[in-house]
Amino acid sequence: MKAVTFKLNTVLAAVAGALCLLAVLLRTFAPITVQLPNIDIPCLAAVSLIAIVVDCYLDWKKLTPHCWALTAVMAFLTFWLLPWAAGLVADAGAALRVGVIGGALFTVLAFLFATIRERLFSGKSNILAPLCVAVVMYLACQCFAGMLL
Repeated sequence: MKAVTFKLNTVLAAVAGALCLLAVLLRTFAPITVQLPNIDIPCLAAVSLIAIVVDCYLDWKKLTPHCWALTAVMAFLTFWLLPWAAGLVADAGAALRVGVIGGALFTVLAFLFATIRERLFSGKSNILAPLCVAVVMYLACQCFAGMLL
């Protein structure tokens, strides 16, 4: 049996932390007219897909197993604590809502990307194939978020 790794969650924490730090620096040093994006489903999907694609390129053609329940818990903690600590959400309730939505969204996107990745790497695939899959998944999340509103 292969060992389960949590490198995907580590990459997610690094990407989310870097983007939260960038948002804090922009809010601190940018002019008053700069507007930061809202934390909504397309924003959370973009952060999730950036982390998934970076993890895919770090483990090129090496498929690692995941424990999806623990992946969901750690993604929830990442999306709950980092935006709250960076001051990007108003209060603890909003941070909890972002954590639940972000954790569920990351887990679903990572599971779907892992199944697509198995199919991509079973044959010949281009080096840009994971990036193209992520773009299509982001557009699907945009359509889903548009249907919710």
